[in-house]
Formats: sequence, structure tokens, C-alpha cells
Amino acid sequence: MQLSTLTVLFCVVITSIACQASGTSTKPIAPRVAALSPEENQNMHERNLMLVERAKDNADAKLVFLGDSITQGWDGGGNEAWTREFGAYDPLNLGVSGDRTEHVLWRLAQGSYDHLKPKTIVIMIGTNNTGHRMDPPADIAAGVEEILAQLTQRFPEAKLVLLSIFPRGESAEDPSRLNNDAANKLLLGIAKQRGVESLDLTRAFTDAKGTLVKDLMPDFLHPNARGYDVWANAIRDPLKRWMQ
Repeated sequence: MQLSTLTVLFCVVITSIACQASGTSTKPIAPRVAALSPEENQNMHERNLMLVERAKDNADAKLVFLGDSITQGWDGGGNEAWTREFGAYDPLNLGVSGDRTEHVLWRLAQGSYDHLKPKTIVIMIGTNNTGHRMDPPADIAAGVEEILAQLTQRFPEAKLVLLSIFPRGESAEDPSRLNNDAANKLLLGIAKQRGVESLDLTRAFTDAKGTLVKDLMPDFLHPNARGYDVWANAIRDPLKRWMQ
């Protein structure tokens, strides 16, 4: 048997009243921004545990690097340059391969690094947000800004240095490169607004046409030993100022 129009209207009114009484809203829920939602990089769980111990063993570190596989690479191909250029600063490498902004936020939220008292923290993160999901530049920038906010809260005496996301993809027109470039423009403004040091090393790894130099990044993403030398040389003089 079909309900009459009057009965249907009555039911709609009653339902509406019940929703209002219970506080239920028909307002759409804002979508979750993955880049801002702390989450462990479970593929690197063992390294996360190792870095907790490394941070304990290097509690006097004055220079901390925080980032993804490009930063982790100081432990590998960049080790010689790391020791040569940064050894005097009691450096601590907290890079984790595959990390995105939300993974760094998760690591900070654990509080495992809170005992550190560095003079300078160098941050570069976001390329995996592009490479894994092609996150919108605004989402990447929001994730990095929250990292800066967390670092400011946890290490109020430290100087923060934000490196622009390194170029990826051989051509300047590579979609991943363009996405990172757009994010970097936003990051430059965020760093300026927050009073954070910033440095863009794109030109150190590209030629006059913007092509990524394969002799420095053979896979057009990760520096090799020569690439780490270039990185270390490029920040040698600024680092002296940052560490004062």
C-alpha cells in the first residue's frame, strides 16, 4: 500500500526535527588531507625504530637533517661528504626512505626526538607526496607548514632551514617536476612568513635548459656520491652562518 503525500511529508518533517534535536548536520564533511594526517611509514618501521635509538645516542647533535630517501642517502653514497663537511657539527641524519609529509608528522608526534637540542634543523620533504600520489601543491605545502609548526614548538631554540624540494624528472616539463615546482613556490612564501631560512638548490643539479644532470642524479631523483658533494658544497657557506 502506498503512503499518501501527507504521510510522506509528515515523515520528512519528523526526521528533520529528530536530526536537529540530535545535532546531526547535513553539512558536508571536509575531505581528509592525507599530507596533513600523521601516519607511520610502515614499510620503514625498522628504520623508524633505529632512528629513535640513533637520536638517543646522539643527544648532543647540533645539526639535524630531516627528510626522505634523499636525506637518508647521506648514510650511503653521501657518507664521505657528510663526514667531511658536517662532522664538526655533531650531525644527526633522520631521513627515512619513502617518507611523505604525513610520515614526518607521525615521527615528530611520537616525541622520540624531543630531547634533542640542535642549533640547526635542515628539512626537505614532499617529493614522495608528488611521486606516490601526485598530491596537489597546496596539500604538500600545508603538510610542510605543519612540520615547521611542530618543529618550532618542539625545538624553539633551533634555526629551521627549509630546502626546496629537489628537482625530479629529466625534463623541466616533467609533470612531477612541475608539481614540485608549484609546491616550492608556496613553500618559499611559507618560509618567509614564518621567518624560516630557505634555500633552493635546483640550479645546482640542472643545466641551463633545466634538464636534470644525469651524472649527479642517475635516476633523475636521487643524488649519487657526486650529487651529495654538490649538495654539501652548495650549503657549506650558508651552514657556517646557520650554525653560529
